[in-house]
Amino acid sequence: DTIGVFQLESRGMTSFMKQLEPQSLEDIIAGISLYRPGPMDQIPKYVDCRHNPEHITYDHPLLEPILNVTYGCAIYQEQVMQIVRDLAGFTMGQSDMIRRAMSKKKREEMEKYRQLFIYGGTDDKGRTIDGAVNRGVPEKTASKIFDDVSGFAGYAFNKSHAACYALVGYWTAYLKYHYPTEFMAATLNS
Repeated sequence: DTIGVFQLESRGMTSFMKQLEPQSLEDIIAGISLYRPGPMDQIPKYVDCRHNPEHITYDHPLLEPILNVTYGCAIYQEQVMQIVRDLAGFTMGQSDMIRRAMSKKKREEMEKYRQLFIYGGTDDKGRTIDGAVNRGVPEKTASKIFDDVSGFAGYAFNKSHAACYALVGYWTAYLKYHYPTEFMAATLNS
């Protein structure tokens, strides 16, 4: 049923939507964000936790308020930024710098941010960062969280971008369902 539906008509996305069985615009937003090279690894976990909420887990309790809307999966750029702020004490501006470094895959910068995220310290401008360990996150957990988010952050959408795509997808699905003749004529003509 997704043929002709914006962003949802490819074979892979159709298969994913069948598994997901979206029930809300939020599900479509997440689906569009997940169906990208980095976040795609989260699809099986996301689908499982969507259908089985008892399977949702968090590497640390501080992640729950950030990831509860996405069933324990980090999907959006904003979530990455909030994770580094809430777990390690980075500012809004610093968290955006980390997001940019992750997206450009700058190894040297990433190692610097990794150390600051886990252990804290002072940034390039002399500002103090607590670090996750100093905020009560075990070192091994902090390391895993940083590795997990940096593994997909370079491909992650920001949520507003995905929301715009999802809204157009929803509109095209609505038009296809309620005005199938007109929709198919328009689709064939364009």
